[in-house]
Amino acid sequence: MPHGPAYEFEPGARPDVAWTRPDGSWVGFWRREWPDLLGASVLRLGAPYEWEVWQPDQRADREYAETLETGVVHRLFPAIVRTYRPGLRATPGLASPAMLARIADLQHRPSILQLHGFRTPFYAEVLGLLSPRCPCRVVVIGHGLARTPIGELFGVHRPLTYLCLAVEQWTLRRMLRKVDVMSEQTTAALADLRRVYGGRLERITMGCDFDFWTPVPSAAVRRRVRDELGIGAARTVFFASGNYIPRKQLDRLIDIFRTLERRDDWFLVLAGHGDRANTERLAAAAAPLVEAGKALMHPFVEGAALRNLYWAADVYVSVATDEAGPVSVMKAMACGLPVVTTPVGATWELMAARGVGVVVPAGDYAAWTRAFTRILEKGAPPALDLAVARRTFDWAVVAGRVAALYAELLP
Repeated sequence: MPHGPAYEFEPGARPDVAWTRPDGSWVGFWRREWPDLLGASVLRLGAPYEWEVWQPDQRADREYAETLETGVVHRLFPAIVRTYRPGLRATPGLASPAMLARIADLQHRPSILQLHGFRTPFYAEVLGLLSPRCPCRVVVIGHGLARTPIGELFGVHRPLTYLCLAVEQWTLRRMLRKVDVMSEQTTAALADLRRVYGGRLERITMGCDFDFWTPVPSAAVRRRVRDELGIGAARTVFFASGNYIPRKQLDRLIDIFRTLERRDDWFLVLAGHGDRANTERLAAAAAPLVEAGKALMHPFVEGAALRNLYWAADVYVSVATDEAGPVSVMKAMACGLPVVTTPVGATWELMAARGVGVVVPAGDYAAWTRAFTRILEKGAPPALDLAVARRTFDWAVVAGRVAALYAELLP
């Protein structure tokens, strides 16, 4: 993994798996990381692998490891911030010498080294360790709309920036020669990857459990969950969830609904978490709507509590400037909800191909207003057919694709 546990998103909260240090602080991780979920799904198919997730952690003073009930082993490695130069300019990045030492040994075994993320400076060190004849196979899985350095050259930059991007492009192309397979979640990202990588490309998406995320069982259940949330029965409920970070544009979403404040036929539910600054900023923006009884800032929840929020909704909203899946939209599809989305991630491409939901430009906020107003006046758009969503994004389907790929790489 390219990043450490998200301690800053849950300050003071003890992670799902944690170890207490002598000074009373702790290190740990949350079980919902994508590589853990993917590993659990692959092993559930009976695939003959050992699966380990290696994560750098600046809090870790040594290596920590836990075997989860799924059979996945999650390891935390001590990490530091190091200065890299992928181009000409210095770039800070997370590095783990302890992890590099383990990878140096791993390469001599028939194994698959799966790197999550793209243009991660530390991965240049990782790939630099691998000898040309080692039996280790390398898979790089991206988690968003990949942008290569040359793809950024068409923007307006200072002269030195063009040279910096050109050097990074050359460095990246050379580094990726040791990669056996690259994967991204959108077709647009795959096209951009061709600028730096001539090997095998795959489109592996994230997934969700369609046996758990299901449509609301009955109108009575919907009424109950809405009553528990304090939502009036005659309102159209819009739901959005995610990390409280700027690219999710939840502040913009709040602003749009502020323009609809004179209407009394809608209710906005936001759920998620983030660092203190972003959480306080969103709470302040939403406060007038909350005080007017038109919005709810719900604390971060998982499992059945989160499913209740989907069951209370009429429409799911995802307005980020960049996404991978997103899994939140996959869950909405599994729950039978129509979706309003920006054209990012894997889900919107399927929506567009099937002519369902509403796709709005990420920066055209007037289009957002028109879309929400039309839903309030004309009704919600059609949702994606549940069978289509299941055979595309169910974890068993995604894991099957991944297991088939591994079988080709390690016959």
